Amino acid sequence: MTGFDSIQVRFKHTKHWPSPFANTRQVPFVESYLTVLRSVIDDIRTEYFWFFADFMDLKTIDKDYIPEQHEKDQIHVWYNTHPLGGTNKEGNVFLIPTAALKKQIQDLKFLRDFKDINYHSHPNLFQNWIPKCQFKLRDPYTAYKDNEPAYYKWLHNKDLDPNTIPNYFPSFWEDVKLYTWGKTNDIMLVPHREDLKQFYDIDRIVNYDLEYDVKPMDIVFISYDEPSAEQRYNELKARFPRAKWCKDVAGQTLAYMVAANMSETDYFFAVFPKLEIVKSFKFDFQPDRLKNPCHYIFHCKNPVNDLEYGHGAVLLYNKQIVMQTTDPGLDFTLSGAHEVVPILSAINHFNETPWLAWRTAFREVIKLLQAKMTVEGRFRLKKWLTMGVGDNADWVHKGANDAKNYFDEHKANYNELMKSYDFEWLKKYYESKY
Repeated sequence: MTGFDSIQVRFKHTKHWPSPFANTRQVPFVESYLTVLRSVIDDIRTEYFWFFADFMDLKTIDKDYIPEQHEKDQIHVWYNTHPLGGTNKEGNVFLIPTAALKKQIQDLKFLRDFKDINYHSHPNLFQNWIPKCQFKLRDPYTAYKDNEPAYYKWLHNKDLDPNTIPNYFPSFWEDVKLYTWGKTNDIMLVPHREDLKQFYDIDRIVNYDLEYDVKPMDIVFISYDEPSAEQRYNELKARFPRAKWCKDVAGQTLAYMVAANMSETDYFFAVFPKLEIVKSFKFDFQPDRLKNPCHYIFHCKNPVNDLEYGHGAVLLYNKQIVMQTTDPGLDFTLSGAHEVVPILSAINHFNETPWLAWRTAFREVIKLLQAKMTVEGRFRLKKWLTMGVGDNADWVHKGANDAKNYFDEHKANYNELMKSYDFEWLKKYYESKY
């Protein structure tokens, strides 16, 4: 065995393999191998030195290796090619020429920028396996959090064939990063982070192309007393046969929960009878695997006042959040985590009857007035309170202004405002006025 100096880099949350070399100096991993090398290079006293990670078992490495004369100024790196261990040419076992590295190290931005690197493939170089964990789409982060800490973890969608996971090993040649594969990030290689709240909190994220089947989200049509419900459901079913119908459930909260139970996917699209789905909307949107679970609110066109925003739109509900929202505020969807997606989903024909026109306007104006007022909110409120065009525009106008008057009278009493969440109360209030 050569008498070269050796440096073993220690990683947290993985098995430690003892060094086979005498007088090995152990140093913690910080940022990248280049950062570690800069901290130790001035202490090296031999012509070459071994540099390797403690998650590597060097039993199959030729520890008496001496570079040929024409290779004497090269960094030699060994990397595993065994299909079970994960492969990356940016390996974790090095024999480094001391003088050549000292000469170049201050000018290197990345270790791979070293002038001459000799990559040695190795068919059975053992490195600690990276654990594989399935995640449920409703909350991918839970799979990361609930399993034992590891320096890296594979996470993959439970609906995905595990054989789809690539034969890959992370690189420590530069800043540690999160790796993802495919358009929907259903495969992730995630580094350990203390107190991680969501995957986007990891500074560096790299995505690689990979084709795999992605399961579409269920579609649930939710109706109560709307006269066009059957016609609109049939139209939806003709275009999207996977659509299901949740009907005649009294109470909004219960209706959403029944719809959630009908869905076989962790998210489901909620469609309402007042909506004419635009042709460009394909129900193919997928929730973001890297962020915390939330509802997604698409845009919708209002034909009476020409507004286009999330009111009345198609929604992509997270089932788990739906079932947890047992005591919602004025708006069920906004009572859970949510994100607006500026994609037009439908035209909202809420003005088909005087009652529906009034009810829809009344509820929306109450919600706009109760919300923290913004420039956008003021603009939307002004449009609702102004006479619009089309069928039953006068009833929309009445509903909006009735809501403003009701809010002005009861704005200090949240329980009175919450009555607008109850369709039966709204019906009685409407009939008492008209």
